[in-house]
Amino acid sequence: MDTILFPIMWVIGWIMNGVHKLLTFFGMSSGAGAAWVLSIMGLTLIVRSLMIPIFNKQMKASRMGQQLNPEIKKIQKKYKGRRDRISQQRQQEEMMALYREHGTSPFASCLPALVQIPIFFALFRLLYAVLPLSKGEYQRMSIGPIDKEIAKQIGDSTLFGAPLSSSIGTSGQFGGAKTTIITIAVILIVLMIATLFFTQKQIMTKNMPESALDPSNPMYKTQKYMLYLMPLMYIFTGTTFQIGVLIYWLTSNIWNIGQQTWMINNNPMPGSAAYKLRQEKIRRKRIAKGLSPEENSGESDEVQGGQRRQPLGKARSKKAAKTGAGLPEESPAEETGAEEEAQEVRGKDGLTDAERAQKRYERRLAQRKRSQSKVKARKKRQQENKKERNF
Repeated sequence: MDTILFPIMWVIGWIMNGVHKLLTFFGMSSGAGAAWVLSIMGLTLIVRSLMIPIFNKQMKASRMGQQLNPEIKKIQKKYKGRRDRISQQRQQEEMMALYREHGTSPFASCLPALVQIPIFFALFRLLYAVLPLSKGEYQRMSIGPIDKEIAKQIGDSTLFGAPLSSSIGTSGQFGGAKTTIITIAVILIVLMIATLFFTQKQIMTKNMPESALDPSNPMYKTQKYMLYLMPLMYIFTGTTFQIGVLIYWLTSNIWNIGQQTWMINNNPMPGSAAYKLRQEKIRRKRIAKGLSPEENSGESDEVQGGQRRQPLGKARSKKAAKTGAGLPEESPAEETGAEEEAQEVRGKDGLTDAERAQKRYERRLAQRKRSQSKVKARKKRQQENKKERNF
């Protein structure tokens, strides 16, 4: 396993050593001690920062999945009560085709966790190799910058008396520190379970629209499974992972809480409880500033008496500005002359207002045609997929 994970172990070793050097530069002890505990936390922050694009992609996929919920319900209704193998297979094929067409997946919410699994195991193997590496018994002379001397420093570093390379399963190898190791590991596992449960519960109660809270919704099912199955996984795997890995995991969960809280407060899912709360806050702020409650309601184009104010040409706008009043009364001939004068004015692009408006119209017309052709092509693909599945 070390052969497969060694490239990741090598990168982790360099990151931890770099963070440790930065901490010692600011005055922390250069040997065994708290600096190596904080270097694991620093490793977590760096990894999670690099994963922000993946998190954003996950959020986009999740929102797309919520938008597809009505289509998913139609497919489920179509095959409702049909339990034969062929019907179930067709239902699954239609749902997966729908996800592929819109570039998402029901398992998109699991993407960050899947990316972190190799990092967990690489850190696990790195801490496992610390003791043999410090004694010169490891199959390699070093793991990146982690040589015999640095491995001894990591092995002697502790969290409240529990060595970073120890676990509940290996606590017997550390003599009198056994009780301390078990106690610290159990506390970390409980905190991990609590933070994960809070994260998943926060998504389900605050950042999912009411239409998505349907037990038959795949996205809702995935979140529900993670809510109850992931804590169980922590219980079974927490006894084998070292204190250093548990620190990494707990720090990652705390990062999740902060990242998710920011997203819920600033960019919640449309239709969710958090979205309604944010809209209400915005509405109250606008009222307090003396603005209209709704963001999209600007100043009215109506003048007193209910007559709509007509837009002005450039020449007439200048003339109205000079007089400091509304439109002066003009004869039809004067008005026509002013409009012609405004039309003859050319901008830096060499076009008049009328020519510029014509170009905008042509661009929009071309965009509509492209959009219509895409819709037709998508419908054609759907029909072809249905024909292929009729067997």
